[in-house]
Amino acid sequence: MRASGILLPIFSLPSKYGAGDVYAEAYDFIDRLHEAGQRFWQVLPIGPVNKEYCPYQSGSGFAGEPLLISLERLRDKGLLSDLDLVAFDDPDMTWEDRMACRRELLKLAYRAFREKLAEDEEAELHYMAFCRMEEEWLNDYSLYSAVADHYDDGDWSLWEEDLRTRNSSAMAKWSIMLSNEIEYYRWTQYEFFEEWDRLKRYAHAKGVELIGDIPYYAAFESADCWAHPELFRLETGAEEGFEAGAPPDGFTSKGQCWGNPVYNWDAHKAQHYDWWIRRIRQQFRFFDVVRLDHMRGFESYYAIPMETEDPREGHWEKGPGMELFDAVKEAIGECRFIAEDLGYLTEEVKQMMNQAGYPGMKVLQFAFDTSEENVYLPMNYDTDHSVIYTGTHDNDTTLGWYAKAEEWKKRFVSWYLREKAGLDDGADEPDEIMEPEEAVKGLVELALGSRCELCIIPMQDYLLLGSEARINVPGVAKGNWRWQMEDDAFSRELAEAIAKKTIHYKR
Repeated sequence: MRASGILLPIFSLPSKYGAGDVYAEAYDFIDRLHEAGQRFWQVLPIGPVNKEYCPYQSGSGFAGEPLLISLERLRDKGLLSDLDLVAFDDPDMTWEDRMACRRELLKLAYRAFREKLAEDEEAELHYMAFCRMEEEWLNDYSLYSAVADHYDDGDWSLWEEDLRTRNSSAMAKWSIMLSNEIEYYRWTQYEFFEEWDRLKRYAHAKGVELIGDIPYYAAFESADCWAHPELFRLETGAEEGFEAGAPPDGFTSKGQCWGNPVYNWDAHKAQHYDWWIRRIRQQFRFFDVVRLDHMRGFESYYAIPMETEDPREGHWEKGPGMELFDAVKEAIGECRFIAEDLGYLTEEVKQMMNQAGYPGMKVLQFAFDTSEENVYLPMNYDTDHSVIYTGTHDNDTTLGWYAKAEEWKKRFVSWYLREKAGLDDGADEPDEIMEPEEAVKGLVELALGSRCELCIIPMQDYLLLGSEARINVPGVAKGNWRWQMEDDAFSRELAEAIAKKTIHYKR
């Protein structure tokens, strides 16, 4: 069935509290998606972010990001007051100030929660039931997070040896010493899961499904790596450690070091892929469809020795291939995945993709880099079982990309949109270069009109925003993941215009 949706991370929703969150603006966005005839909202990962707010360097493969908890929801529940939120009315507060204030108010709300829990037996039973149900990952996540706060450093390799190696006596000692801090992190997950479940139900009531991402790698500074070091190829004694990355490619000419440890796939296999199965099952609790980040890594992954910072010294090693997906299917059943299959794909990767049967991705910004034989050009698609994007979170906005493109590429885009896609922008000459906004509109319509079953358009492209609205620059560690949409940018008028295009292209 043909369908369409919009890509916008939760943190990019408008908010005066720093990042967007799971409350009023999220519900309003779902209302607009419904009015626009959209069936999907793609939100990227929602797990705990690192110090640079990157959701692909998460502190847990199972938890939700506490900063996505709504302060207004906590106020409505009586855990915060209007007075607590007054500070955010200061127009001179920076984004970082707002995020720091947000963290402090979460702790204030937790103290109020503990006081209310002591007076409400039913609420306490509900909270304890959640903690028991999620304890397999929740206890490690909460202890890790509390200790990381204590050391002001999530690098567990620098912690005292007994704690680093999870000696039972040390674990017991720290669990008592930091009991209140540990309970705070348990509570954040209780609140997050409650808010997310409510949002998902609302989306479904409006005919909208949620698409999320599962990052391929776990972060080194994570509860997963600390609790299960045997599942990763860490540097231990005579064993050389390896980190993940990418060789030189279209994003970076020197390649990338990502900092994540690579997996010890032999250990995962020996455990029947239990960690992956539990992680994927958790993501399907959050989402209706899950995008598998870095799909090619399941066939072969790029390993860089930890002792070097040069990605060119890395090499490819074999991943688990279909054995993992067969184990997932046996344990969970059929899963609705989207496979991120961008970049150079070997025949082995293509064979795995064919066996898996998951829809891959087509990105129009990659379609004009070479010639008419480019596989990302819609006329060259050999299947409709794909998801088409104008760009992704790793791309510039389409307006920013087009504005910076070489003249030959702009001519290629303009020619293709006029001649192959049949779009008339009113040009006087057939080879005239399209104006940037007209080109973006044409590329959006090209995506909507393609044969792909699903079309996802980043919100910035519907808003015709430039590079100032870019979400992430691959290979750049700082300053990403901060863009937020303006209040009322997704207007009813825009939703109506999108709905008309959606109907026109039978999506």
